[in-house]
Amino acid sequence: MRLASSYEQLAFTSSAVFRRKRRTAFATSSPLLAVPIMLPSEIIRKARKFTERILDHQDSIREDLTLAFRHAWTLPFLILPHNSESSTKSELDWHSYNSLGDVLNVLIQAIVPANRPSYSTGTIACYPEHYTYKTAKEKWFFINGIATSPPVAILNCKELARIFDRPVHLIHTPTYGAVWDLWDSIIARTLRKDGHLSKPAYDLVKQALASHDKVVLVGHSQGTIVSSYIARKLLKDKQFRHLAPKLEIYCVAGVADSFRLDRQLSEKLGRGVPYVEHFSNGFDFFCRIGVLAYQKDTAGAIFNIENRKGHLLNDHYLAGIERGDYCGGKSRLSRYINGESPAPNYYVNPPRASLEMAS
Repeated sequence: MRLASSYEQLAFTSSAVFRRKRRTAFATSSPLLAVPIMLPSEIIRKARKFTERILDHQDSIREDLTLAFRHAWTLPFLILPHNSESSTKSELDWHSYNSLGDVLNVLIQAIVPANRPSYSTGTIACYPEHYTYKTAKEKWFFINGIATSPPVAILNCKELARIFDRPVHLIHTPTYGAVWDLWDSIIARTLRKDGHLSKPAYDLVKQALASHDKVVLVGHSQGTIVSSYIARKLLKDKQFRHLAPKLEIYCVAGVADSFRLDRQLSEKLGRGVPYVEHFSNGFDFFCRIGVLAYQKDTAGAIFNIENRKGHLLNDHYLAGIERGDYCGGKSRLSRYINGESPAPNYYVNPPRASLEMAS
């Protein structure tokens, strides 16, 4: 069933559903059932396995810590400047949300650590205002970033739907609190342990690839790590690898330290497979320790504004992408704005060094 024909209606509905879900969860769940009980032997096994993983990746950990200390001075710019764009709804402006309850929800989920379920596993779609249904030959997904509660994820998804004039399906990566999210990102990126983050998203994407001519995936912040693992899993999946040319991935504020493509498919088609582009701000801390620090390992064109600050999707990136500030209209993503579509053969080719053979 279609949720809404207007993204404003969707936002109201989503907020109400979320509040009902939370009430139901608190009313019916048992605290004893909510906390898994592990035997001492299992705790020891997990601790040993985690220690081995740290030892195996100690060089990567050392490199990441060095990068973090070197660029720590840019941390205040993650949320600055505040409310910098009038054309988008800022994540930091309480007027952007439907109710005071949503504002409190955003603050509590960012601060209080808790194990929370995903609000949308691709089931909720944001529709642009006055959208006219078109033949579903393509499907768009959005994977949110760090410390993103459902109201913020919906806010981001709505802006993407408005700018590109298409329905965008939300794959919500729930927040466990900002500190725990950072830890999750470290485990996924540096220690190469990504299962609970990327597996559900990959299952959705590969199903969409099997039934659509094109699948577009937009990842923000932590969502770029998930996106990189989706690409990696697809290229290793013998059953679905041939569908990789249908996938386009657009990374905003990239935290991932690598993004690799398939050499055989890329050389055969004369472009990167899957197709990837990156958008970054030069004073964004996570870009400085992510995509900008690992350009040699990152496939796809990188569109960077050297002196631009901020990490938030709406407040610091989307308006610039919509205006073409990052690429001057040269990126493939910019050709989708206002419901348009790029020419079938229009791609920005990645460096050959970023290609790899799929296993």
